[in-house]
Amino acid sequence: MDRSSDLQGLLSDLYRGPLEEFIARRTRLVRETRGAQPSTAAAIGKARKPPVSVWAIDQLAVEKQHVLAELLAAAADASAAQRVVAGGAERRESLLLASGRLREAVESAARAADAVLDNAGNAGSDDTRRRVRSTLHAAATGGRDDRVALWQGTLHREIAPSGFGTADAAEGDAPELAAVLAPLRHVTTGKKTRPRVLSREHDKRDGNDRSAHEAAVRAADHLSAAAHRARDLANAKRRHADTLADELRTAEHEAAAAENAADDAEVAAKAARSALRT
Repeated sequence: MDRSSDLQGLLSDLYRGPLEEFIARRTRLVRETRGAQPSTAAAIGKARKPPVSVWAIDQLAVEKQHVLAELLAAAADASAAQRVVAGGAERRESLLLASGRLREAVESAARAADAVLDNAGNAGSDDTRRRVRSTLHAAATGGRDDRVALWQGTLHREIAPSGFGTADAAEGDAPELAAVLAPLRHVTTGKKTRPRVLSREHDKRDGNDRSAHEAAVRAADHLSAAAHRARDLANAKRRHADTLADELRTAEHEAAAAENAADDAEVAAKAARSALRT
């Protein structure tokens, strides 16, 4: 793994986990990497703690990555449809269909983020939930960096929507992300949709078949790593639950022993009072 990939993996891990532990995890990562990788440690030290609305979105990169994939694919198609319609090469119905799919994808991802907040015991206010939806739409339809950050779970700030995206969104996604989204991409044809065939411009960006294959392999590796992190997170939660269960059983035994001791003390007290009266 090269240094940039190593840094990205560490940042992805940093942004996942309880929000209240973010600073402590960042400090630990900086300390652990400073000796061998000072530049990586410096980059991690600059990572900003996200607001709760963005933190909930970042957790989807592990727990609901398929929801993010659908959102990013829908956003890419909506942006492409807007450009095609603006150029007069397609009817406006195609844009309406793509826009509808994007709205549904945003809402699906937002519900998943709301569930993250609820499960964390941090029930979001109406304003927080509105910010979640706004950031999801803005990141999905934004530039390459925002879309990659959304996919990798490393967003650190709320993003304001700006229509269907920024100017650099037309550059296309990084090869790894493009390979993941390709099977989910569609082109609109008025009344129905059909699987999207990569354009010549897309082929030119990605290079030849070999580079596309390599991108797909990297994307598969990314998904596999995400699955391992999700499994590790699940195992950690299970261990935590087991620990709590053990502590509960111990507390119950101690409480029972204390009750028995109290009963014995009451009996002794009654006996002492009886002796005094006698």
